Amino acid sequence: MRIFTAVRHSADPQFYYGVLWSANFYPALRSLGHELVESQTDLWPASKFAHIPGDFTSQELEVRSNVTQQIINEVKNAHRERPIDLVLSYFYNSHFDPAGFSEITRLGIPTVNFYCNSIYQFDLVSAISAAVDFAWHPEKDAKASYLAVGANPVRVQMGADPDVYRPASNTTRIAKACFVGQRYADRDRWIEELIKAEVPLAIYGSGWSTNGSNQPNEMGKVSEETEYLGRKISRHASLESYLRVFSKNLHDKGIVDGIAHTWRQKQYKQKTHQLTALFAGLAHGAISFEGMCRAFSEHAVTLNFSNVWSDGKAGSKLVPHVRLRDFEAPMCRACYLTGHTDEIAEFYEPGKEIDTYRNPEELVDKTKYYLSHPAEAERIREAGYRRALRDHTWEQRFKQLFSLIGLSK
Repeated sequence: MRIFTAVRHSADPQFYYGVLWSANFYPALRSLGHELVESQTDLWPASKFAHIPGDFTSQELEVRSNVTQQIINEVKNAHRERPIDLVLSYFYNSHFDPAGFSEITRLGIPTVNFYCNSIYQFDLVSAISAAVDFAWHPEKDAKASYLAVGANPVRVQMGADPDVYRPASNTTRIAKACFVGQRYADRDRWIEELIKAEVPLAIYGSGWSTNGSNQPNEMGKVSEETEYLGRKISRHASLESYLRVFSKNLHDKGIVDGIAHTWRQKQYKQKTHQLTALFAGLAHGAISFEGMCRAFSEHAVTLNFSNVWSDGKAGSKLVPHVRLRDFEAPMCRACYLTGHTDEIAEFYEPGKEIDTYRNPEELVDKTKYYLSHPAEAERIREAGYRRALRDHTWEQRFKQLFSLIGLSK
């Protein structure tokens, strides 16, 4: 197939989403023999307000309109040169006017939009999802949200590239557990339990030594702006930002529940601040893809914490779901221990190919067990590695996707 792609949220690779999804998708698609025509439109101006679900300012709408027209023109020009068989995008509502899909449809080209945060940020893609031919999501419990807006959901899980995520060479296994990821949701609470239990541990990722302030935004950089495209930007941890959150809580939940929810958020943030000193000496900062593979290969146990906030904000319900790490770490031949969900059991056999925990006590006990029983850790490591290579590559995922949307060739 000849596939037009628009999945890079920035033309500049220094931004997190500048290369993440192209690096995941492109090698697999090319390996399957597909020709890629990549959009040259820079999505970054629209990515900077991707966290806004709708009610865009006139300036934001103008940016989106310009981006939309540029992409439509690219598709038309490429299709004129030689037929395009599929348009594959990763758009938020901010990136592309949903009405623009009708112009692509008139060309006879099917469209697929990928999104992987449907559990707690579905509102950011609700309009796009309703307009695209196929709304690709990996989360098991996201289907109802898509159907509620009239979308056509297709569930295909994420995967990993074995040419990128692979066992590192020339490493010596050390008797420590490691976690690789940003400080987010309740991850630091789980880490706290491990530290209290004196489990040998290393942490890689941002936010662990800064109490969460100065965190990169979703697209990978801290915003220093106070206004962008007619929308005022409140500085993190400012009085204005707190008042905005409080006002939103009152609006969404009513006076009594809104005040209670704000109090829970305040308590949670206070505890988060207090925990920061606990991670001194364990936190090693963010690392590259290569560094991640080495960390998985060097440490006897690789941990994962899969909870997200149900509404993306502290104090809401914690919801677990499957993430990229669930395929990347086993593909690096890690002894992988993650939170238990019915969903993860669809992809691995817990206790044989990976292992899972349901509470802090089980997390501590199982981590200590695998650290002190290297033969058992090796058994998990080898079985998980073989399962990931066999079933969880991006090539397998795209084969499944194309079959489900009727484009198998």
